[in-house]
Amino acid sequence: MPRYLPPLNAIRAFEAAARHLSFTRAADELHVTQAAVSHQIKVLEDALGVVLFERRNNMVLLTEAGQLGLPGIHDSFEKLAAAIERMRTAASGDMLCVTTTPGFAAKWLVPRLERFRMAHPDIEVRIDASTHLVDLARENVDVCIRFGAGTYAGLDSELLFKVEVFPVCSPDLIEGPHPLRVPDDLRWQTLLHTNWAVLDGYHAELAHVAVGSRRARRRLEARAAVHGNRCRRPGRH
Repeated sequence: MPRYLPPLNAIRAFEAAARHLSFTRAADELHVTQAAVSHQIKVLEDALGVVLFERRNNMVLLTEAGQLGLPGIHDSFEKLAAAIERMRTAASGDMLCVTTTPGFAAKWLVPRLERFRMAHPDIEVRIDASTHLVDLARENVDVCIRFGAGTYAGLDSELLFKVEVFPVCSPDLIEGPHPLRVPDDLRWQTLLHTNWAVLDGYHAELAHVAVGSRRARRRLEARAAVHGNRCRRPGRH
C-alpha cells in the first residue's frame, strides 16, 4: 500500500518556513501571503498531530519534531527539483548547462557566449546565474564556475584566472582623526565584513579591528566604504 503523505503544499510551506525560520520569507519565496503559509503549517501540524514551530520573542523556532523532519524533507525537494529539471531538458538535445554567480555571468560569461555558439552551433547553452552551490552529482549541471581553491574531490577543475585582493576605505580616513598609515591603525575603525573563504588568512591580521555591521553584498560594502568612515576587508577585483 502507498504511504500516506500530507498535502504537498503544506509540506512545501513547512520546508520554506523551516529553512528561513520565517513565515514572511517563506511567503515571499512561495509567492503567497504570510497567512497562507501559517494556514498550510497548521494543516500539516493537524495531519501529523505534532507542533512544528514555536514563537519566542518575535522569533520562529523549530520544535524537536520540526528539526527531525526538515533535513529529509529539504533533501527530497532538492531531488524532486533535479528530477524535474532532467525531465524538462530531456528533449533539448545537446545542452550545456553552466552555473555561475550573477555578476560573473553578466560581466564575463555572457559577452563571450556568441563566440562559443559560432564555434559550436549544435550545442545549446543554458546559464544558471545563482549563488546556490550545486551538487554536480545530483543536479542537471555540466559546468560550475565559482571562486575558490579549485580542489574538489571527485571533480576536475581548471583555473580561469587569478584575482587581486586589496583593501578599500573612504578617502576621508586618510586624514581623519585616526589616519590610516600602518595596518595597526585599523584598530580604530569599524570593519565591514564579507564571508568569503579567501579572507580567512586575514583574520589574524585584523584581530584587533572593531567589529561592525554585517554587509552581505560586495557592492553595498564598496559604496559604504566610499561614502562613510568605515573600512572594508580585502575584496576581489
